[in-house]
Amino acid sequence: MANELLETIFEQYEVGFRNIDLTSLNGLPFNIAKQFQINCSFLTCDSEFFIALNPATHKFNLSRLNNITGRKLYQVDKEENKEIKNNILDKITQSMNSKDGVHIFIDEALEYQDELFVLDESKKQAYAIDIKELQKLSSDKLIGISFSEKMDSSMDAKETVSFKERVKALHSLPPMPETATQILNLRSVPDVKVEQIVAVIEKDPVLVAQIVSYANSAFFGQAGSVRSLKDAIFRVLGVDAVMNMALALSVGSTFKIPQTGPVGAKSIWKSSVYAASLMQRLSMLMPWGERPNPGTAYLVGLLNDIGLLVLGHLFTDEYLEFNNYLETNKETNIFTAENHVFGISHIEVGKMVMRMWNMPDELIAVSSHLHDSSYAGEHETYINLLTVVRTLLEPHGLLYGESSQELPLELLEKLKLDEEDVIVAADEVLQEGEIIKNLVKQMCA
Repeated sequence: MANELLETIFEQYEVGFRNIDLTSLNGLPFNIAKQFQINCSFLTCDSEFFIALNPATHKFNLSRLNNITGRKLYQVDKEENKEIKNNILDKITQSMNSKDGVHIFIDEALEYQDELFVLDESKKQAYAIDIKELQKLSSDKLIGISFSEKMDSSMDAKETVSFKERVKALHSLPPMPETATQILNLRSVPDVKVEQIVAVIEKDPVLVAQIVSYANSAFFGQAGSVRSLKDAIFRVLGVDAVMNMALALSVGSTFKIPQTGPVGAKSIWKSSVYAASLMQRLSMLMPWGERPNPGTAYLVGLLNDIGLLVLGHLFTDEYLEFNNYLETNKETNIFTAENHVFGISHIEVGKMVMRMWNMPDELIAVSSHLHDSSYAGEHETYINLLTVVRTLLEPHGLLYGESSQELPLELLEKLKLDEEDVIVAADEVLQEGEIIKNLVKQMCA
């Protein structure tokens, strides 16, 4: 009824608007951030009718409006709603500013947005209105009035079931890149030939450049001598490492999100590349018989925050809100912020993507059990390594989420890693700023 009423008002007073089907985006609920939504309050006084419009992020203040207008308005309760709205519809053909007409109050906070939306109760339909069109409804003497208060921005969880369903469905997620699909297939070939790997990866020159750049890092002592993908495979990284690195880089390039901010692409890839490099480094320090695949360790590190990329790719507007909130509230826990904005964490989203794309079992295990200290399964070594890596990177602002503030010595013992060697390795990785910077630049290109 509210939308029917507003539609009639818009048409009567020649306010331009457009209808939006919120279920039309690939069959998924399309979300509109609250700061762009209009709340409608229906009021009455002495047989006159009033509609107050304010942002959904603000709380309507009836007392303040009464002080501004000098009236004793009261808000229509749910039982009166239908009858009152029908009466307003009957009067809608009268002059808006006549004694018996319908008066529209527009809160000044709405005037800061270019386009606004009125959602129906089902959240399946909405009207989109330009602010200049909306202002046609307000009497000149009432323009610029404020009768609402911004609600506490504390990061309480929101009702975002539709988000969860939307993420679980992932219908609008791009398919896995062809290069990544071919590499996954090659990983399952027992005696895969170097020529097969090179043939797949060389189809993507950017991917080749990224791998060669990494192979030239100071850790491997090549100092720019690696000139080709075959050089990187034969002289430095090996078959498995190159396949896993190519897989991670190919998957990561699928997602396009804002470049800057606390959870912008540059920040995410910087954190991920450092994590990947340190994962590989620490895996190679483990005893030969206990050592996991260094290439897979790199893959785990590089994609450990893939859920952030997915959230940013799928929910552009909400991700901007999320990014801006973290920018201005630097002490806020990222999981709390995610729960507020999305109703789901990037860890959960990452797990869904790994399963959907049939990624390697090691990645699925890590994404499923990273924060489960009781997990003791086939791939726990990768989880333990990543836990150590996250702890080492946290003091340098290279971590999303939480970690132990102290180096977990019990895990080092379990991994058969020497504490001093681990600290030295971390320092070496952290000093590779230029190599990391170049890789991040390529990832964000």
